[in-house]
Amino acid sequence: MKLSIIHIILICVSYLAHGQDCNFLDTKNGFRNIKLGTSISDYPEFQKREETNAALFNLSMNAKANYVYVGNENEQLSGAKILFIFLIINDTKISEIKIVTEKVLSVYSTLKFAYGEPTQKYNDKLIWRTNQIECSIEGDWSQVPGYHITYKKISDPRKELIILKEKSAKEAQKEL
Repeated sequence: MKLSIIHIILICVSYLAHGQDCNFLDTKNGFRNIKLGTSISDYPEFQKREETNAALFNLSMNAKANYVYVGNENEQLSGAKILFIFLIINDTKISEIKIVTEKVLSVYSTLKFAYGEPTQKYNDKLIWRTNQIECSIEGDWSQVPGYHITYKKISDPRKELIILKEKSAKEAQKEL
C-alpha cells in the first residue's frame, strides 16, 4: 500500500513538473525578444519579402513567411548558428516565428530542458503544446540543412478542438 502511494506521488510530481515546463512556453510567448501577437513594426531588423530577397523564402518550410532576418556569425542557439528567422504576419501581428539553425543536437536538448518532454511526436517533428502556444522542432535536409523551430499561437478553433478532445476523453474514461 505504501509503495502505491509513493508511486502516485511520484507520478503527480512528474506531471506537475512537466506542466511547469510548458508554462514557461506560455510565459515566454515567442523566441527571445520576438513575441507572438506583437506588431511587426516593433522589429525593424526584419526585411519584408520582396523580389530582391525572394530566394530566402523558397526554403521548403518557410514559403508562407512575410519577413526574414538573416543571422550574423555571433548569433547562436545552444552552440548552433542561427541562419534565419522568419515571421508570418496576420493583420500586422506576428502569428508564427520560424528559426532556422545549424543542425546541432544541443538545440533539441535546450528545448527539452526548457519545456520538458515533447507533448507530441510526429515523424521527425517534436512538439511542445499548451492551450495557448505550440513550439516544434524538425530537421530539413532538402535545401538548407538544419533545424527548423516554430513558435505559433494556437487559434481559437484549435483551442476549442483541444478542449472538446479533453472533454471527450474524460467522458470516455468515466464510462470505463
